[in-house]
Amino acid sequence: MFGVVPKSIWHKTNPPDENNLCSWAMRCLLIEDGGRLVLIDNGLGNKQDARFFSHYYLHGDDSLSKSIHAAGFSEDDVTDMFLTHLHFDHCGGGVYYDRDKLALTFKNATYWSNEDHWKWATEPNAREKASFLKENILPMRESGQLSFVNPGEKSPFSFLDILYVSGHTEKMMIPRIRISVAFGRTHTPSLYYGI
Repeated sequence: MFGVVPKSIWHKTNPPDENNLCSWAMRCLLIEDGGRLVLIDNGLGNKQDARFFSHYYLHGDDSLSKSIHAAGFSEDDVTDMFLTHLHFDHCGGGVYYDRDKLALTFKNATYWSNEDHWKWATEPNAREKASFLKENILPMRESGQLSFVNPGEKSPFSFLDILYVSGHTEKMMIPRIRISVAFGRTHTPSLYYGI
């Protein structure tokens, strides 16, 4: 769970269970602003096989779908799927199997990435290859719902600035929520945490 950091350093604060797995929350952020409903990342998803999930045990019965519905929305209400990066645990929930065929979970949404990261994800190096699963990524392009926003371009969101960083992976997009003040009033989009 911590890359090259030895277990002897982290196990006291993050003890693994009997299967040597750590319990982690994968929470997404849902933002409502005007006529837009933007989901930041979409988690692991559920389309992988039992062998895959034996390495990533899901604790509890929460799901992205349940959380979106609890906030008063449905998957069809999401207008924009903002992907910080395309590792399987951040974009796996954006695609599902519909009668043995891959389909987009958010059928009315534009899926946002950037060209440099897309290239990195679809032509990965050996170290990151296992983190970029084609079944999570390629359906976005094949559906025609993939759009790119690149460094130097204006953000497609009036309430988000986008920072492009490399480190965890190349050309991640970090959303920075903007609060605007006009005529003495503050405008903040509605945020739904823990989605």
